[in-house]
Amino acid sequence: MRTDKERARQERLKRQRRRKKQLERAIRAQAIHCDKLAKLHPTGVVSFDLELAGPFPDDIIEIGALRLDLATDTVESFQRLCRPRTFINRTVQDMTGLLKEDLKHERPLPEVLPEFLAFVKPDDIVVGHAIGDNDLLSINLALLRINRDKHTEVSFYPRYLDTVRLAQQFLPRNRKYNLEVLLEYFGWQNRKKHRAFADAVGSYVLLQELLTLGACRPDWLPDLMTRRGGQELVHTYLKRMTNS
Repeated sequence: MRTDKERARQERLKRQRRRKKQLERAIRAQAIHCDKLAKLHPTGVVSFDLELAGPFPDDIIEIGALRLDLATDTVESFQRLCRPRTFINRTVQDMTGLLKEDLKHERPLPEVLPEFLAFVKPDDIVVGHAIGDNDLLSINLALLRINRDKHTEVSFYPRYLDTVRLAQQFLPRNRKYNLEVLLEYFGWQNRKKHRAFADAVGSYVLLQELLTLGACRPDWLPDLMTRRGGQELVHTYLKRMTNS
């Protein structure tokens, strides 16, 4: 027979699952399909990635992003580490090299996340690898907690392009769709795997390759390599494979 404590835990899990499904439905409503790209008029494109502590999907420890403004020739960068509210599991430690002791003097996510939300302009399109199922959900789950503590009603439901979904559309015979494998398909290697800013750069380069492959790259989409400082940025975090 279940105890009151166990029943309360099960009810809490049910509420969390319901909130997660509600968020997923809201986020998917913002997904952009290729046939609609040419008609859009965004102010900029933001490619971003998150690293998580591991135990909970809203415990974000790193945010990396670059923004390409369509009205200028600039590439803006956003790189922040966050102090975890739980612990960093061994898998994340091994992948990222980040330890909880390294982040103990960093600011917590409730102080950092508003800065990222301000970095993304209202009419921007955001880009990322599996962001529709992971990163956007993690941000909104974190905002649920922050809103509850601060009595606010902030959400993050931008228009977005997910490079995993694009790859599944244009490369249906691929068996693996992780970022490293897809970059290698187009002749690129990531120099700093599983770090947020490096993966944000990789996601944007992958987006360019996929949209070109699918013959649906819009005229307004900036080429990162021709932007001021963009080529240096790409070569810092990616390298061309010798056999490409």
